[in-house]
Amino acid sequence: MTDTVLVLAWLVFAHLVADFVLQNDWIALNKGTGGRTGRAALGLHGFHVALCLVPAVLAFGLPGLLYLVIVAGTHMAVDTWKVSVTRRSERLAIETARERAATGAPGPSSGLGRAWTPWPGMLFLADQLLHLTIAIVAWLVILQGAALLDGFVDVVNRILRDWDRAAVHATILTAIVLISLFLVNTRGAYYFVMAMASRREIPDAEPAPAAPGPVPTGVAYKVWATVSGLERLLIVAFLLAGVQVAAALLVLAEVIVRFRQFEDRGFAEWFLLATFASVAVAVSSGLVAAAVLGTLGG
Repeated sequence: MTDTVLVLAWLVFAHLVADFVLQNDWIALNKGTGGRTGRAALGLHGFHVALCLVPAVLAFGLPGLLYLVIVAGTHMAVDTWKVSVTRRSERLAIETARERAATGAPGPSSGLGRAWTPWPGMLFLADQLLHLTIAIVAWLVILQGAALLDGFVDVVNRILRDWDRAAVHATILTAIVLISLFLVNTRGAYYFVMAMASRREIPDAEPAPAAPGPVPTGVAYKVWATVSGLERLLIVAFLLAGVQVAAALLVLAEVIVRFRQFEDRGFAEWFLLATFASVAVAVSSGLVAAAVLGTLGG
């Protein structure tokens, strides 16, 4: 069972590296724009996805190559869809906000901005789930029943020699899970919270209401995001250690510290949404990681 879990953990890790380590801001901003620049950015991202899956080709040969082509190709297709739908939802949110402003109808609170919409955050989640689902289904169909290449097995045997294979697998799986947790709760969660809870105003609207003082923007937002990343890592550490009460107390302490600021309704709505999104990533990833690491005891 450990071998299967190790392969699946590695496939998830390969996705995380391609999406949150190798993908830079230029790729993220341009891959769905179309034209020469957009195609170049999308192609480079697809190359990164394929590069992370090269070990599958080395291990399985032609089935691994087929897996690489399918996953990399569908990854680019899903990204193109996600960028297109996200931009469409944001345009609709801006148009709706402009109509509200013109008629004087009430809109979202000042903490979230007049053009805020939950769709960018929800589509970010959908994008990630689609990538992972395709990767796992393709593994089930293409690689699960495929035999490892004799040459690959010989190389692994020469490297490991007399080492305890179970101990090696446990060490590698633990390392993959821990690094994946770090990527999810720093880079991945940062983009998810930013997509879900960033303040959104109507472009070029006059007069635009000022953001409430307690709601972080600019550099202050990056500082808050960094602190939140550390908080998520602490929550994950508590969950893996089996100290769930400590994780709950950590979140409660943050709420208590900010309690007086809840008098500002805009800040309260922004804080609750951002905190819920942040904690949800930490708790869900921590529980999945605990379940994966739990297979080592079997």
